Amino acid sequence: MKAKNKTDWAEAKEKLINTVNPVGTENVSLEKLKGRILAEDITAAENVPGFDRSPYDGYVFKAEDSKGAGEAQGVTLKVIENIRAGQSASLKVIKGTAIRLMTGAKIPEGADAVCKYEDTDFDDLTVTLKREYRPGENIVKAGEDIKAGTVLAEKGSIVDTGLTGTMASLGITRAEVFKRPVAGIISTGDEVVDIDASLPVGRVRNSNRYTIASALSDMGIDSVYLGHSGDAVGEMKKMILKGLDECDLIISTGGVSAGDFDIVPDAMEEAGFTLLIHGVRIKPGMACAYGVRDDSLMLALSGNPASSLTNLQCICMPALRKKCGLKDFEHKMIKMRLEYDFKKTGPGTRFIRGQLKIKDGEAIFEASGRQGNVVISSAIGCNAYGIVNGGTGPLKAGDMIYGFITG
Repeated sequence: MKAKNKTDWAEAKEKLINTVNPVGTENVSLEKLKGRILAEDITAAENVPGFDRSPYDGYVFKAEDSKGAGEAQGVTLKVIENIRAGQSASLKVIKGTAIRLMTGAKIPEGADAVCKYEDTDFDDLTVTLKREYRPGENIVKAGEDIKAGTVLAEKGSIVDTGLTGTMASLGITRAEVFKRPVAGIISTGDEVVDIDASLPVGRVRNSNRYTIASALSDMGIDSVYLGHSGDAVGEMKKMILKGLDECDLIISTGGVSAGDFDIVPDAMEEAGFTLLIHGVRIKPGMACAYGVRDDSLMLALSGNPASSLTNLQCICMPALRKKCGLKDFEHKMIKMRLEYDFKKTGPGTRFIRGQLKIKDGEAIFEASGRQGNVVISSAIGCNAYGIVNGGTGPLKAGDMIYGFITG
């Protein structure tokens, strides 16, 4: 196959987004929901709290009884009952009376104000108020935290700790979530050897398998290793077909440039994939091929470690987030100030691996060492990519650029 015209990165990203859909749903118990993506809205069926309650250990009374109370001359009320959290008063608060209660206890009938123990003088039979209170003061109203009918989280949201606790407070024990997609990873190239094998001169270790699997895990995608294919179309085709049977998508590394042994695009087409993209105008990560067959997606990436990771995170990530069911799948863009000079220029878009830091309230971007196609070590600690548009540069320290965070 001849190399096709390379596509602009933004166009390639949109084509992938428009191609994918979530893989399905499953019902999961609350204990296992953390980090999963909702396939339904979570709506409160009741108020939280479900009744008016006290926020303090103290006394509850009629606010009108506190009229005229002050430090010099207090108002003394008769204590008619003591109640704990979880109990309900058996008596009604009437004029001139108060009930002693604990934090969380239900407000008794007839009462409309609460005071703290420490703001009063009291004994077993009476309590003396030292200031005036207004109706409703120090009372947590029913539904103050959550009102019945409130949508707490929308479909496509990630279940976090706060939502887990809120669902528990409402007695919601299960939820429908999107299934985690499974990606089949294929390594190609006669020069590639397993990481625990001896390394003859001219060969390279299969780091891509582990780098790609780790990046997919960060996105909420499980992965299986389908194996290593040599530089033969038939062998690669057989491995792709195996992936179609076992996985929701396939990701390969290597064999996508224009050389005699770059056989992956041909193998994709022989396996029934329609090529969407063959090459994008970016550095690093230009060599690639994306294809679809029915609901299956295949991302064939460069064999160069930094190139494959950059292409995956900068172009493919939004589509993969969408496939996971995430509502907000697009890159989280941010304007950042360069920490150091960046001298490289080029006709196409360049993605810079680096770290986003906050200094004096400002977003600062620090490029991570050398940025070559094979320099995977510059991805250590990388939490953001800076975007340098084609024809732009060189850039100076202090210049502003756009980029996005990888999470």
